[in-house]
Amino acid sequence: MNNRIIISSLVGLGLILTLMFARRGATAASPVLLQQANREEELGVSEITDPGFRRIVEEYEAYVEEALEKEGVPGAAVAIVKNGKIAYLRGFGLKQIGTKDSIDVHTVFRLASLSKGFAPVLTGLLVEDGTLHWDDPVIQYVPDFKLRDKKSTQILNLRHILSHTTGLPRHAYSNLLNDGLEYEQIVGKLKDVKLPYQVGKHHDYQNVAYSLIGDVIANSSGHTYNALMAERIFEPAGMKDASTGYNAMMRSSNVALPHGVNNKGYFLMDISPRYYSASPAAGVNASIYDMAQWLRLLMGHHEEVIKPATLREIFTPQVAMPLRESTLYQWRPLERAWYALGWRVMERSDDKRLIYHGGFVNGYRGEVAFSVEDQIGIVVLSNAVSNFISESAPRFFDLYWYLYPSLEPESELPQLSIR
Repeated sequence: MNNRIIISSLVGLGLILTLMFARRGATAASPVLLQQANREEELGVSEITDPGFRRIVEEYEAYVEEALEKEGVPGAAVAIVKNGKIAYLRGFGLKQIGTKDSIDVHTVFRLASLSKGFAPVLTGLLVEDGTLHWDDPVIQYVPDFKLRDKKSTQILNLRHILSHTTGLPRHAYSNLLNDGLEYEQIVGKLKDVKLPYQVGKHHDYQNVAYSLIGDVIANSSGHTYNALMAERIFEPAGMKDASTGYNAMMRSSNVALPHGVNNKGYFLMDISPRYYSASPAAGVNASIYDMAQWLRLLMGHHEEVIKPATLREIFTPQVAMPLRESTLYQWRPLERAWYALGWRVMERSDDKRLIYHGGFVNGYRGEVAFSVEDQIGIVVLSNAVSNFISESAPRFFDLYWYLYPSLEPESELPQLSIR
């Protein structure tokens, strides 16, 4: 380990310890048992028996409460999964400002671009069936699709779609989704876009082009993308509240409503139908309970749903990402980063590797990050944009990787405040 890495780790640990001991001196509410609701058997939440990990979760919970209060964030929800078990599950705050309607573990949020992680899993299931192959040309299943030149059209395959290596410029025609046009009205226009890169050579993030995978899946299987999502992922994984599409979101009776923010604070917004037509890119709705089940699947604990080899293929890096990428900012320092199939893969300066994605649409924000090797993962959902949501997952992994190893035996643990 080089000197820069050692210094970065020590600085990170020092900041965490400073915050922890600062809380010790603050006036706090009476300590309570950590999330007694988490003990409910129907939620499938396991009691934390490791005292060091318990302290990490307690400290993280205190951080979430303080951060939300400091910014006045309307609401959020957090799930933590360790070794295939749900260690923590909780809703925070309100579904709608100005009410007393609290977020619970079954409250539904829009997932925005967290939806992108579902597309390679569904594709992988069809690969397992023999219906698809990762390197199949897109035009084999969507023969009318065209890029600007014939060669690029012919070589574009499923792997290119899912890794955003289509040759198209960043966010090609996402502006039309923002304007309220449907995916079906936009996808045919991609043939007019100049390709600044060769297909398969460069990562530029997409929403419209990414959603081509939905057409591939529908045409190859004879079922709609949304129907297969429910049949092959939501139902077998136990994602009881999950759905796709605007209509399903509007039918739900337990929804966190979106909020915007200005110099006067947060304000209520309407749920928008925009982007829902690009279902593989941004069409999923789910509760934090659902996302805990999703984490378990992603970390290999639903082998009856998807094979470990398929997950390994999905998480294999496909193309390098520049470390200056804005989506990676909160995770610095990083040594390397890639985009896999629907997922970002990051290697931190301490050789720890994380699989990650974030999402934002219509006032909703979400973060998911996990380590398959260490079998630890977190999901944070919110019904508003905030500094908290951007730093929420990195803060957890700073606690877990830098502080957790030092918190043994229990007699050496600092007394942390629980609010």
